[in-house]
Order: sequence, then structure tokens, then C-alpha cells
Amino acid sequence: MAAPVAHAQTSVDIPVADARVIATRALMAGDLELALQIARVLLARDPDDRVALVVLAAAAPRLDDPAEGRRAGVRAWRLSETDAQKYEAARLTALAAAAEERFTLATFWLRRALTVTPNDAEQERTLQDARAVTRRNPWSTNLIFSLVPSNNVNGGASEDETGSLSLSRDAQALAGVRATLGFSTAYRLHETRTDRSSVSLRYQLSRVALEDAGEPRAEGSDDKIRNEDFATDYFALSFDHMHAFENGTLGVNLSFGSFAYGLEPHYDFKRIGLSRALSLSDATTLQLSVQREIQDYESTGIRETRRTTLGTALAYRRENGDRITGSLSRLRSDSFSNNHTFEEWTLQGSYSWSQPIGPISLSINAGLKYADYPEYFFFGDIGREDKTFLYGANIGLPDVSYAGFSPMLQLSGNIAESTVNRFTRDGFSMGFVLNSTF
Repeated sequence: MAAPVAHAQTSVDIPVADARVIATRALMAGDLELALQIARVLLARDPDDRVALVVLAAAAPRLDDPAEGRRAGVRAWRLSETDAQKYEAARLTALAAAAEERFTLATFWLRRALTVTPNDAEQERTLQDARAVTRRNPWSTNLIFSLVPSNNVNGGASEDETGSLSLSRDAQALAGVRATLGFSTAYRLHETRTDRSSVSLRYQLSRVALEDAGEPRAEGSDDKIRNEDFATDYFALSFDHMHAFENGTLGVNLSFGSFAYGLEPHYDFKRIGLSRALSLSDATTLQLSVQREIQDYESTGIRETRRTTLGTALAYRRENGDRITGSLSRLRSDSFSNNHTFEEWTLQGSYSWSQPIGPISLSINAGLKYADYPEYFFFGDIGREDKTFLYGANIGLPDVSYAGFSPMLQLSGNIAESTVNRFTRDGFSMGFVLNSTF
């Protein structure tokens, strides 16, 4: 074939294999223009010349044509036959996409590269690149999926009657599996050394598969228990602003959205929140928060509900890196409906190990919750008090990952006692989730 040599105006006939070697050596020597010229000649002869595509993918972004480099990298990936070839093509495509400032696409190709890394060193290198791209990306998108078997998927009562009344089957604890799919995306509007603003969109749905689906709600009833009666849908649009002081930060959040749960009344909400974080020492951080939420129910029996939450949390990092946190919050709910008017206090604590314990990472948590419904009405009973013990653990496998995702097992449970038996319950669930490592 005829290929240019160096930067001369003359041409010589050389074999295709030699032209590939010259293009590759020119690329490695930094003679990008020569490498690019030879690659284009080779591709004019054979559009599926993988070596030429790799040279083009590497050289074009460095000569201010990242789009051409990205297209060449994608084609090189499709023509790759080994993991080593796929790794090379995926990284080149990601770097070209990053040069175009298409950071989400670059992250996608780095995840592909992580599925075919040749060794631990290259895996760590690609992870570091992925984290760097994530920091530069104004878009942040997450997809969450969990599958959670539970002995009380509906939050039902532990007993089958309250006082002299028998509870319907769907008011009692039902075993089953809850699947949750969540999507969230945020865009960074503005960022300086001291300020950052962003908008975000979140949608989350959950569906259940009950062991007792299809059974009557009550003895002799034709009304059946349905899976869709316990499905949830959540949507929120938010604006966040964070300002950094010499000591700590101040955050503002505005949110609008809606929530629907099976047969329960659907409501729309408006929410505003403030949070202030302060460093008390190198190892201790204090956070204070206040939130006001207005819920507009479609049910005329509930109408508008106003909720105010005050919270404080203290986090301490030990010398070995382990983290201890404690929090206390107070929620006040005022509503047209007496059954939605209550006061609730929650005390929680957690401990997170900074280093894996054998092959697992571990954090545990526990808490107490007290709720007082002074005018709650339930078939003649007035007033209600709930006391709940909460517990849970997150168990991860940090050395197990695929495409930048690592599995985690989430355990959670609660034991609730109430002056109204309908709300005396206990439940335990075990869920499997995938978390991004960057």
C-alpha cells in the first residue's frame, strides 16, 4: 500500500503489516499526526482494521478531535476478541468521551473496562479514573435495585384481633418479597470554592409478591388480597444549595413531589429544609437540621397535614477510622384528621468499621422511637402510644465487584408495642442491593 513516511511529500509502497507497526511506533513516540495519517489510510483500505482503529482512538483526541477518537474506540471494542483488547478499547473510548466533556458516557465505558481488567493494578487505575470523571461530571445519576424478603411486608399487626374486634387478613402481618427500583439524577448548576447549587429528580417504585395474594381479606368475603394494594410510587423534584464557611456548611433544600401507597390516600408534598454542619474538633462533627413539610391528601377526610422535624446528629471518627454516630429527632404532625396528628421522638445510633473484617465491610445501627397520638380514634378507642425498637446492619463485600458495582446485604427489623393492638407488630427483612464503588 502507499503510505506517507515522516512529513515528506513523497510516498513509498510498504506492506500493510509494516504500516500498522509504523503507525503504532509513531503513536508511542508522540508523532501523532503521522500515526493519524497512516491509520486513516489503513481504514480507507479496511474499515475493520482494529489496529488502525486503536491508533485513531488514541491519537485523534490529542489532536482536538475526540469525537472521531470515540467513534473509533467504539468500533475497536466491537471488533475485539480478547479481554485485553476490550480493555484497551474501552479505556480509549472513555478517555475520548471525557475529552468531549461527555462524562456520563465516559463513566459507562470505564465501567465496561472494569469488567475486563487484566490485573489488580489496572483495576485500581481504572477506578481512580472513574472517580476523577465522576467529580468532573455535573450530572450525577444513580440506579438502585433491591429485593427484600420479609415476614411483614405490609407493616401489619402481629395479632389477629384488637380488643373484641377481629382484624382483616390484610391488616395482619403478611409475608412476601418487596422489589424496589429507584432512579435519581442531579445536575450541578453552579460551583465555586464556597458554594454549590444543584437540581435533582428522583423516582422510586416498589412492588410486592405476597404469599397470601388471592386470599379473602376477611372470612366469607369476595374481596381478595392483591399485590398492588401494597405497591408504592414516590416522585420528587428538588433544589439544593450548599454554602461552606470556615467552620462547617449551611445547606438549603426545596422539594416538591407526590407519594402513593396501595389503597392509602395519595398525597402531594412541598418541603423546605435547613441543615448546619459544624466541626467541633478534627474528629467530631455536629449537624443541626429543621424541616417543614406540607402534605395535601386527595382524601377530604385528611386534607392538609403539616409536619415539622427538628434534628441533631453527632459523628465521631476514632483514631483507627471507625465512625460512631448518634442522632435525635422530633417530628410534630398537625392535621385536620386526628389520626394524622401526633408527636414522634426518635433516638438512633450506628457504628461503622473503616476496615473490612475478613472479607466483609460492616456497619450496625439501632434506635428507639416513641409516638403519641393524643386523639387517635379506632373503633371506640381514643388515644394511641407506640414504642418501637429498630435495628439493622449493612454487610458489604468490598473485594467483590462487577462494572464498578459491589453487593451489599441489608438487614433491618423492628419490634413495636402499641396501646392499640392493630399497631403492635414485629418485622424483619433481608435485602440485597448493589452500590457503586465510585
